[in-house]
Amino acid sequence: MELSEYMPYIWALALVLCVAVEAASPSLTAIWFMPAGFVCLIMSILSDVGTAAQIATFIVLGTLTLILSRTALKKYSKRNPAIPTNADRVIGDTAIVTSKIINDAGEGEVKINGQLWTARSSDGDEIEKGEKVSILRIEGVKLIVSKLK
Repeated sequence: MELSEYMPYIWALALVLCVAVEAASPSLTAIWFMPAGFVCLIMSILSDVGTAAQIATFIVLGTLTLILSRTALKKYSKRNPAIPTNADRVIGDTAIVTSKIINDAGEGEVKINGQLWTARSSDGDEIEKGEKVSILRIEGVKLIVSKLK
């Protein structure tokens, strides 16, 4: 028997392997080559296309699928790591220190708009209770502040 007679089984095995790799991986790894494997399986069953042509078709079609779909997906999956929230509205405002800010001890709290926030000094300096501070940014659930001059 020639290799071409085994090609439907080889392409079916390639598809099963692609599915197994995709199932075992959290990212899109082998999905791009599944359509190419399926086309080659159909080619090997329905036509008298040679083995070399099937392999070339698999490589070309798999690569095209990879390139075209990645390009299309990048367009729709632009990620914004900083998801804006209503909390962002306090940036640039003035707050009052309600608990002394000591970065090294992980202590400090400010009050703004009636809400208490954990706070850290932007320059590492201690800031006394009762002082007014400017809110520079938010890191996690902490306000990064600086003393008002």
